[in-house]
Amino acid sequence: MTIIWSAPRPGQDARRDREQMVPALLRERETYVIQGKTDRVRQVDEQLDVYGYDPEVGFAPAAPPTAADEERERLEQDAERQRQGKVRALLEEREQLLARQERAAREPRDRVALVDEQLAHYRHDGGAET
Repeated sequence: MTIIWSAPRPGQDARRDREQMVPALLRERETYVIQGKTDRVRQVDEQLDVYGYDPEVGFAPAAPPTAADEERERLEQDAERQRQGKVRALLEEREQLLARQERAAREPRDRVALVDEQLAHYRHDGGAET
């Protein structure tokens, strides 16, 4: 069992990352200990250290979020909501364009089919008049 892990990236909520990653890393570490893969155990321990985990204590105490941290989180959430809104609008526009394109492509064929029906009504074979 291999779990892909990485250090926290700038701009992400490090506390949330830590809450998700540390338990996963601990499970991964336990697997490597059982398998005797000491190199992998050491690598996982390094990542646990990046997340502030101390095997003796658990998590290192996290500093409470500052006003700047909260403002940055709010701005990131606002930016993500705006991005999602733009994506929804673009997807809707794309669907409308495709539907319009499909109708336009079908329209001449519909007209040809109507003319063919009228020609058949007059018992014409569909070829050009000579």
